[in-house]
Amino acid sequence: MHLANWSSALSLDGIPADVRRIARRCLIDFFAVGIGGAKHDVAKKARDLAFVEYQDGNSTVFGSDHRLATTGAAMANGTAAHALDFDDTCYAGITHGTAVIAPAIFAIAEEINSTGRTLLTAFIAGSEIAYTLGKATGNSVYFKGWWGTTIYGTIGATAGAAHVLGLKLEETANAIALATLGIGGTVAGLGTDAKPLTSGFCAATGVRAAILAQAGANGPSRIFEDPRGFASMFNDGIFDSKYLDMMSQVFGLIEPGIFIKPYPSCTATHAALEATEQLMTSHDLSANIIERVICHVPKLVGISLIYDNPRTPQQGQFSLQFTLACMIARQTFGVDELSSEVLDDPTIRNEMKKIFMFQDPDLTERSTDGKVGPECARIKIVTKDGRCLEAFNSVATGAPTKPMSDDMLDAKFQCLTKHGGFGHKADKLLEDLHNLENIDRARDLF
Repeated sequence: MHLANWSSALSLDGIPADVRRIARRCLIDFFAVGIGGAKHDVAKKARDLAFVEYQDGNSTVFGSDHRLATTGAAMANGTAAHALDFDDTCYAGITHGTAVIAPAIFAIAEEINSTGRTLLTAFIAGSEIAYTLGKATGNSVYFKGWWGTTIYGTIGATAGAAHVLGLKLEETANAIALATLGIGGTVAGLGTDAKPLTSGFCAATGVRAAILAQAGANGPSRIFEDPRGFASMFNDGIFDSKYLDMMSQVFGLIEPGIFIKPYPSCTATHAALEATEQLMTSHDLSANIIERVICHVPKLVGISLIYDNPRTPQQGQFSLQFTLACMIARQTFGVDELSSEVLDDPTIRNEMKKIFMFQDPDLTERSTDGKVGPECARIKIVTKDGRCLEAFNSVATGAPTKPMSDDMLDAKFQCLTKHGGFGHKADKLLEDLHNLENIDRARDLF
């Protein structure tokens, strides 16, 4: 009930300016990755399913001029937003929150044609609830094999959707309870279609739960406190309620903050990618003079990057060998590298053989204690002429403590909207997103 009370009562005027700014950046990134990701095969599959299963409506579907009812649009756009694995991440629960929360609130905001202020407030409401729950349970949930996006993201999407609809306290509580009762997905989906599809399903769940609660459906009011409920299921009963009391004092969008990605791959690759790129640039290295690359990483990186010999581009996004091979051979890693042609290129395959990853107990301990970044990397490049070049990267650009500049984010937006065939409308959309509080009609955004 505490979460529902906080969410339903939230007003944009009471939200600090820096929180609003980060929320706008998250939404800019959502539209970028959603429009760009709509070209991906898995996004097309989700879109085709949505057209079959859901009726027409007023909600945008990325990659199409056709509009659908809210639940269908949320499902399709949630899949598209995560299709490239280029969407943002929060270390509270290790969650891709925006890719689930934003599709849900955007679909409903368009359906009822709410204001930009409402859209932004609802996004903050949903994000804060997602990340507060992530902090309350801690990252042990991820290490148990649960995928936080399907847990915290779904609940956040529900709270955000309820806020757009203007649900009252009890209705919001019922929506959150209905969604929470059915959550749960595992990290076994890494590198498969299941990962982005589940993001879409979770966004749709958020919409569905809010609409059902609006219609009078109820759920267990003590879903978080019940000994048979949330904490017992996912975290051996551990739930630190102090984080609920700190809402409005410490915003999750600020602490731990949001990682907006510069590379279309798991965040566990980013510190290593950036360090490798910097070593190659500063020492004028090319692939033909590199003998091997040794990467020392903490446990979180090691258990996330599970494909040392990927067979699909999706697996490649969770492979340090593939992503670094692209950086070495092509001197970049972006959406153009996410293809079977690049993955099967003999040059890339040859570079992959040079790359070795080791889980480092010292880095694991230091990252767990917060002394270094949770997905840090120590890179050693050994050259054929006998040089040994090293770099340590605690956090990559895009991390909360090392954020992308606004210009970098805008450039990412322009690149991905062009990739998605939306470049002719990108400037207007970007301007509106930067000015979201002053947009009167959500349907005018797209």
